Amino acid sequence: MVCIAFALLLFTGCKKGNNDTDKPLRYIAENGKLKGILDLNIVGTEFYGRYEIVNGVNGSDIGQVRGKIKGDTLIGNYYYKPWAGTNKKRIPIALLKKDGYLLEGKGVVVEFVNIPHFSPDIPIDFSNPRFIFIPVTDTISIKK
Repeated sequence: MVCIAFALLLFTGCKKGNNDTDKPLRYIAENGKLKGILDLNIVGTEFYGRYEIVNGVNGSDIGQVRGKIKGDTLIGNYYYKPWAGTNKKRIPIALLKKDGYLLEGKGVVVEFVNIPHFSPDIPIDFSNPRFIFIPVTDTISIKK
């Protein structure tokens, strides 16, 4: 019994301190009447989090992002419920890490087995991003 307790203590004491999952990183962006709020968790080569697109006076698209990190690019999916719709939607998302910011790229979307993703034959364009996300260190100051 003492050996089991010691082994449990040893394993929990040697647990890697992974602060990536403790608190999501918050990013905000604006583009005209659109505002993006991204709460992002990064764990190893994967990311997940919450993404909200505020459409001015029309409402918000709120959902989850999840995907993989390849170099300086985060590629995944955005599952959301449109402000005026009842059915959840899924679209691909690509974010480029550049100078501490995240740039949301645009690409050609194709479907395979009814699952949308960016075409592997056409590069994702980050030269004119829809959003440039700025990291926020003081999450209390964010207003929707």
